[in-house]
Amino acid sequence: MTATHLLGIRHHGPGSARAVAARLAELEPDIVLIEGPPEADVLVELTEDPAMAPPVALLAYATDDVSRAAFWPFAVFSPEWQALAYAREAGIPVRFCDLPAANTFAAGPDEHAGPPVDPLALLASAGGYDDPERWWDDVVESRRDSENPFEVIADAMTAVREGEEPPKGNEARREAYMRSVLRRTRKDGYDNIAVVCGAWHVPALADPLPPASHDQAVLKGLPKRKVACTWVPWTHGRLATASGYGAGVRSPGWYHHLFTTAEDVTTRWLTGVAGVLREEDLPVSTAHVIEAVRLAEALAALRGRSSAGLAEVTEATRSVLCGGDEVQVELVTRRLVVGERLGEVPERVPQPPLAADLTATAKRLRLKKDPIVKELDLDLRTPGGLDRSKLLHRLRILGIEWGSREASARRNKGTFRETWALAWEPSFEVDLVAAAVYGTTVPSAATAAVRGAVEGTPPLDEVTTAVENCLLADLPEALPEALAALDARAAADADVARLMAAL
Repeated sequence: MTATHLLGIRHHGPGSARAVAARLAELEPDIVLIEGPPEADVLVELTEDPAMAPPVALLAYATDDVSRAAFWPFAVFSPEWQALAYAREAGIPVRFCDLPAANTFAAGPDEHAGPPVDPLALLASAGGYDDPERWWDDVVESRRDSENPFEVIADAMTAVREGEEPPKGNEARREAYMRSVLRRTRKDGYDNIAVVCGAWHVPALADPLPPASHDQAVLKGLPKRKVACTWVPWTHGRLATASGYGAGVRSPGWYHHLFTTAEDVTTRWLTGVAGVLREEDLPVSTAHVIEAVRLAEALAALRGRSSAGLAEVTEATRSVLCGGDEVQVELVTRRLVVGERLGEVPERVPQPPLAADLTATAKRLRLKKDPIVKELDLDLRTPGGLDRSKLLHRLRILGIEWGSREASARRNKGTFRETWALAWEPSFEVDLVAAAVYGTTVPSAATAAVRGAVEGTPPLDEVTTAVENCLLADLPEALPEALAALDARAAADADVARLMAAL
């Protein structure tokens, strides 16, 4: 008899991740289904590469319109990543079971509605909490025991969905497709199936399933687009709710700490806080740390918590280590609570030619893709400094603002120096895909972009900008066309203000 185990999780939760890992070890399934785009099935084997280090994300995009793109991020504390890790170690297959990106990207913008209610808010309210995040953190994410929470989660979600209207639009298609994958998996002969999906979807996947004909009707005639899919590095900052990520969490850095720290969780966290403050030359002693730990644990005891949570360690940080200074608290939040850990993907991960050229060039020039803003002072009289300057200017032409010029430094240090503020954003991976229409290497793409900018009759200021870009980025093949366009526009423009601005 086929057994199907539904593990309802919250994306990016350490308690969920720990529970998934423990439950899979108990169940010993012969296949794992994970909520995610099935186009990524062929990329699962890349997670076996030692060079793959989360946080990472699956990137899918429509090849005919890269503005239709989506990321599926994974941190080490993501339940889906732990499911991938279990399958890898157990030598069993993995299938992603969400609606294909090919269908999602072909749907209209009004067809992407999510669940009609916030299930966490309803359950938190029933439990006497006014903050859904705090409720979930208390009952799931901060738990360190091995008790199986999935039956309780399934019962809770079933109760929440009983009074709701059936899902419509894209949500209905997603769940219909998930059920179709589950039926196909059973038909393929697997009889011990584990499904890792968002807790909201558990009731929709529970037996008895509706007739297959029902789901076939929902999925019939769905439009498709050609899609490409790959792995890209991600950051904890991009996992945060504040970044705009719909399934984000408030405190990726804290969750990473909860998942990776086996004991002395509070002490180790507040020791890390002290380290951040000391890096800024702020006076924090060992005695401060001891008192902060005592305060956090006392607050937890007063609030009936088994251990100090983020609220308690933050209050202890504010009161003891920061002396009430909110600027220092914000520094700790940015560096630790959210964090800017950047993941890595193996070199053999498929990349568009332009992205591959940038990776190779950055490696040669020893420019690291770091999400933390760092100042880079370049001496243009040296080959290395000049080549780095050219690369950053070429990327700016392509709309990839890896570096921004420091204007005051440019005025004060002379023309042979440039000072840049560098910070890599994971979204640049999509920008690289979009810029690939111009060429397969950074120089050729930047050259084509400048040529496109001076075609027709662009405003004079845009032409002068293009000329300056050619000089700064060293694009000799585009310079003659830019200069010819400048002559033509200047000769035809009688507006003195525009002419002076161009000069």
